[in-house]
Amino acid sequence: MDEIADIVREIGRQQGENSYYRACYDYLKQLQDSVSQAFDDLCQFYQEATFNPSCDSWPAHQVAERLRWSVYKLGEQETKAQLALVELYSLKNGV
Repeated sequence: MDEIADIVREIGRQQGENSYYRACYDYLKQLQDSVSQAFDDLCQFYQEATFNPSCDSWPAHQVAERLRWSVYKLGEQETKAQLALVELYSLKNGV
């Protein structure tokens, strides 16, 4: 009977890990999308600035700020996911 309980606990732990890594993968994909969007926006800004040298650099600053904010928010989400995983381990180990 103890073997079955151990197997069930191990399955629960594995599901928790899988959930964490799935979340991290989703965050990575979101980061990839944010970087791609920032790249496209900066390329467009560069092309506009090439044809209009008096163009303001403010849009480039906005792109950088949006990317910085995305990285910050994704980092927060990853930290929350990691804390949930640590909590799961604590509960599983009776700590």
